[in-house]
Amino acid sequence: MITRVLKGYGIDVGVMKPFATSHRRYSSMFSSEDVWRLARAAKVADPDDLMNPFFYQIGTAPFLAATMSGRPTPNMSFAVKILRRLSQQHEFLVVEGIGGIMVPISRRETLLDFIKMVGFPAIIVTSPRLGTINHTLLTFHACLSRKIKVYAIIINKKPETTSKVQDRLGSLLSTLTGVKRIIEIPRIRNGHNLKSVEDLIARELFDLESSKQYSRP
Repeated sequence: MITRVLKGYGIDVGVMKPFATSHRRYSSMFSSEDVWRLARAAKVADPDDLMNPFFYQIGTAPFLAATMSGRPTPNMSFAVKILRRLSQQHEFLVVEGIGGIMVPISRRETLLDFIKMVGFPAIIVTSPRLGTINHTLLTFHACLSRKIKVYAIIINKKPETTSKVQDRLGSLLSTLTGVKRIIEIPRIRNGHNLKSVEDLIARELFDLESSKQYSRP
């Protein structure tokens, strides 16, 4: 959705999912369905092996998938090199993680280490379900421990009817983390509220509503 919004404002956005796993290859052109979705939203034609340099056909953490398949674990430095190359080809680059911040990429490296190497700010995507406060704070403090800036926290798929606890989740996370951009995104109802959700992301995440630099095609 983030990629789709940026593209809608005329921004040349590239996409990357450095590490992906699945029980099967998605298609002849794309190893990962997630990468296909990202590429479709961005309308880019970058090669699959640039957008997704490491894919394993076992649906688990990359380190375990590599071990189980008898293949080398992902080379973090190579992934960063590819990311730099894509960054030079596009005005903006969206990089999607895998699983969670502590997912092992190799024996000694996690997704957190990759984010630190890249130097990009992080967007934490969470949900309004039970346990989300704990999971979100663990992720936030992991980023904090490595001096990784958390640009925003997205509470995804907020239901139409919410509890009193869910209503206070956004303000609570802002209070506990100090992150100012807390974006609560409702569920998409068969595309009926898609435009309003896109406008919400543009306004709250990127301050694009009042921008005169970009206009929708």
